[in-house]
Amino acid sequence: MASNASDELIGTWVAGWAGARGYEARHEGRVHAALRHDTTEDWEYVIFDPSKEELLAVSETLKKHPSRRLTAFSEDIAGLVNLAGETGLQVAADDEVLMVTELASHDVEVPLPPDGFIFQIERDGTHAYVSLHPEDSQDIVAASGHVSAVSGYAIFDRIITAPDFRRRGLGSLTMRALASLAQEHDVDEGLLIASVDGQKLYASLGWTNLGSVVAFKA
Repeated sequence: MASNASDELIGTWVAGWAGARGYEARHEGRVHAALRHDTTEDWEYVIFDPSKEELLAVSETLKKHPSRRLTAFSEDIAGLVNLAGETGLQVAADDEVLMVTELASHDVEVPLPPDGFIFQIERDGTHAYVSLHPEDSQDIVAASGHVSAVSGYAIFDRIITAPDFRRRGLGSLTMRALASLAQEHDVDEGLLIASVDGQKLYASLGWTNLGSVVAFKA
């Protein structure tokens, strides 16, 4: 795998994630930020392997704005958590990981949907949205996901399978469709943040763990 976790890579992920969700994004130094208008209606800060000084600065901001959050990436989670604790930050979640894959190993063609289902595909510039629907109830979304092309990477986001449709391979099919759509652009690798539930699926599809992700609150 060519990529390792780095500040540049995290900035690329933020650009794709924020772009897919329509978030306003900005950065100051190594601290990236996205305005989560659809959830907290406030800013989320994102940083790779922060120093104590950087954590202190963000901690002061979060104390003034309790609805804001910090997402930090590190290969040394224990060290990160201890350092953040010294600045007054508390762990809000620590069960996600950053994953990467080489897109050349994935199908170029959009796979066929299973019997009884149809794909719906929407393209908007460098963004694409895929959803799977029962053929006889097309208003129901059985599985869906987004992908955005940014600086040679495809950022996968919001890969969701509805509870009534799980364990049928629809998540894998959605991922395969997104990977094929991503390759319509000049991309080499895919990036995503994986929940506990998604990590096993993505690993089975050839994705590799680059490091853990921790969300902090004041």
